[in-house]
Amino acid sequence: MIPDSSTVLLLNPPGKKVYIRDYYCSKTTKSNYLFHPLDLLVLSGGLSGPFRVAVEDAMVKRLDPTEALERVAAHSPDAIVAMTGAVSWEEDFPFLEAARARTGAPILVSGDLFMEDPGKWLEDYPFLDAVILDFTNEDTLHFLRGESEQIENMAYRDDASVVTRNPQRSMNRQFELPVPRHDLFQHPGYRYSFSRKRRFASVLTDYGCPFRCTFCIMPTLGFKFRPTDNVMEELRFIRRLGIDEIFFIDQTFAAVRKRALELCAAMREQIPGVGWSCFSRADVLDPSLLEEMQKAGCHTIILGVETASEEILRHYRKEYTRSQIQDAFAWCRRLGIRTVGTFILGLPEETADTVEETLSLAKSLECDFASFNLAVPRMGTDLRRQALADGLAQAGDFSMDQTGRNIAMPTRCLSREEMHRLRRRFILGFYLRPSYLWRRLRKLGSWYELRAQISEGWEMLKGVLWDK
Repeated sequence: MIPDSSTVLLLNPPGKKVYIRDYYCSKTTKSNYLFHPLDLLVLSGGLSGPFRVAVEDAMVKRLDPTEALERVAAHSPDAIVAMTGAVSWEEDFPFLEAARARTGAPILVSGDLFMEDPGKWLEDYPFLDAVILDFTNEDTLHFLRGESEQIENMAYRDDASVVTRNPQRSMNRQFELPVPRHDLFQHPGYRYSFSRKRRFASVLTDYGCPFRCTFCIMPTLGFKFRPTDNVMEELRFIRRLGIDEIFFIDQTFAAVRKRALELCAAMREQIPGVGWSCFSRADVLDPSLLEEMQKAGCHTIILGVETASEEILRHYRKEYTRSQIQDAFAWCRRLGIRTVGTFILGLPEETADTVEETLSLAKSLECDFASFNLAVPRMGTDLRRQALADGLAQAGDFSMDQTGRNIAMPTRCLSREEMHRLRRRFILGFYLRPSYLWRRLRKLGSWYELRAQISEGWEMLKGVLWDK
């Protein structure tokens, strides 16, 4: 479609709020964090071979639509690869249509909005040319080169028709990535709540998820992981850029235990002194694995708790128990690894009693940070099918902001207004405890962390106290 050496613009559109659109899980930020647009970052490595790659992140630069459109036009792109999402698409689509009219460049999009019936979006919105359904493979490159016969997982225009290729996702296989162009994503506005330094890099070492949680989009993506050598090539490049703080954005670090141990050993040997944080699960961690992670530089682990209700955990196939959750937090505490507990309020079975039970558990875990999210019926998930069947969500409603400032759906027992009040009580009840605030202050390791935590806390509280 476009010749080699053409300019491909990787675009994160502007927005009225601070949106995170990547990895099929769009949301607004609960405080003031904004990490690198992962889909674009990952694609940058493979596209940089044949094409000239430019990046325009209007979100991190806080550009208004007029400024952003001028920046897009100034690149004179031959093709545009753009982020969008359920949380922001009503703003994104008019901007992308204007970008198409201004530049004439084909537009490829990636986002959670397209995880059901992606071809229909192309039929309804003629200014879009392709939907990327896996940003870790070479489909984007093949489409731009006109090699449609090699496309595996994408919806795209082929002359006058729309073609959708969306095969069943494979599980537990290896894949390699060309080293992403981290040098193109160095704006000082990128911020991460759990980073111990201002500059950090986001790294994906696997894709999808091998677990079966039915409220989450990740199990529908299959699961594949990069070999240790391929990951280390990227980490060495990041270190040469002078960055020694990593955010591993895998859904579950150590989902493949043998690879995780190999990676930890390689990091200790090849890039000593790098600090990092990651997501993981209570049922994959144990003291020996945690010790190896800590020796390799891990200082913070984000662990899904979700709820204190064993019944809800079983219903949504979390496959771990409350006891395993408590053990994992205790092991991390003993090793001096900071913990972040993530919680989901508002699943259809939620009641006022289960919310109170979960708040009690959250306090008892003594986690260093907590993230309180509202259940959202994401496209392609079993939860969405259940919510539609129960009348808790409507098919044409794409309001899916898990931060909870707009409640996506009621539960079977609680109205949206009741969920709003319980969410506020939950967050304030957790964070405004003197014992918690004192513990947070004692663990700060630098003036940067102090300033960052004050800023994060203030932004979070503003969103709770003054939202509507």
